[in-house]
Amino acid sequence: MKKYLFIFIFCTFLYSDNDLIFIPDSGIRVDSCGISKALIDPNGVYILYYTQGPSNGVAVSNDGLNFTIEDPQNYPSFRYNFMPDSSLKHYFIDIVNDTALLKSRSSIDGVTFTLDSGNRFVFPTNDAITSTNVYSTLFNNILGEVYMIYLAGEIDNARSIKSESGNNGWHFGSYTTNIFGDSVLGGGNQSYWDPNAIVLPDNRIRIFTMNQHGHPVPPAVPKGTIYSFTSNDNGSTYIQDTDYRLRFDDYDEFEVFSLNDPKVILLPDGRYRMYVASMIRTGQGNDDIKWSIISATTSPTTIIETKPKMPTIFYLFQNYPNPFNPVTSFRYDLPKDGLVKIAVYDMMGREVKNLVNSSQTAGYKSIQWNATNDRNEPVSAGLYLYTIQAGEFRQTKKMVLLK
Repeated sequence: MKKYLFIFIFCTFLYSDNDLIFIPDSGIRVDSCGISKALIDPNGVYILYYTQGPSNGVAVSNDGLNFTIEDPQNYPSFRYNFMPDSSLKHYFIDIVNDTALLKSRSSIDGVTFTLDSGNRFVFPTNDAITSTNVYSTLFNNILGEVYMIYLAGEIDNARSIKSESGNNGWHFGSYTTNIFGDSVLGGGNQSYWDPNAIVLPDNRIRIFTMNQHGHPVPPAVPKGTIYSFTSNDNGSTYIQDTDYRLRFDDYDEFEVFSLNDPKVILLPDGRYRMYVASMIRTGQGNDDIKWSIISATTSPTTIIETKPKMPTIFYLFQNYPNPFNPVTSFRYDLPKDGLVKIAVYDMMGREVKNLVNSSQTAGYKSIQWNATNDRNEPVSAGLYLYTIQAGEFRQTKKMVLLK
């Protein structure tokens, strides 16, 4: 196996411009449905998990624009979240004796889940949660913390809870209310709904939300606007981004009455694409009104090269993509020169592949693994560990290989 060692060229991205301006894509992505999740799998296939009434479905695409319906039994559940250690959890809410509890199930493959013992969080009474259906989004930050942003309270405004670094989403605390400052809007359709979090390439956090500004169903006037909030402190606080990301009247191909459930993904070329569930009218009559998934995409991001800075701490990043098949990349930061060893291990602790074992200069580094062992033989699918040892610094993370 050839080892590919990369040194990153760091650039400054003008996030205030192109990555905040979404331009409507032509056509409908999936007809007559709502949306649950959007992602790009390790093979570069775009997957939309959608809803039609009580039923769930899956649509796939090679370009993210033209989708075909597939059997959802052939795809992992969309109700999972990767933890910092690469384990998978599905969080859900249970109500016992009028108390709302956050519980979880765990999985290795994203298909079979086992109920975890105990509660991850007990929601306070002022959250006024009376249903197991709560609008929420989760993300992991660069510190290894896990945040859950959710809507609750009598006016349904956003609040957050956090799992500390090293806890891997097992216990949540640090309860914070009104994180978007929308309590003054009066709640209901005036609040920010349908939060969806993404981690930007520079590790800032961006939350996309929807505001209906009133009831959208005809004969009401069309409504619906997507806004965003960005955190520069790993998810502790948020500032609303200028203007809006997408609005009902940005579309002229068909009449848009509402924009719901924004799901945003980073495309391979650096652009962002937003998929939304929308009530649209494609003809002249009320019989032509339906729910569909439509989309909008940003323009290429402007880049200005800046002089690279040396990292200040040792750090091993989560591999990407994860899960993967068959190639994944490991990024790591070295604040000073020294002997570095990076190796892959199976879950029994046996070394599978020695990737790096040499003296290296300080800087931002990366190396790839193509899922082979030290004899260049393909390894089986499953859960693996990868570890970096640099001087006294040692860090280990998990990853999932799919076949």
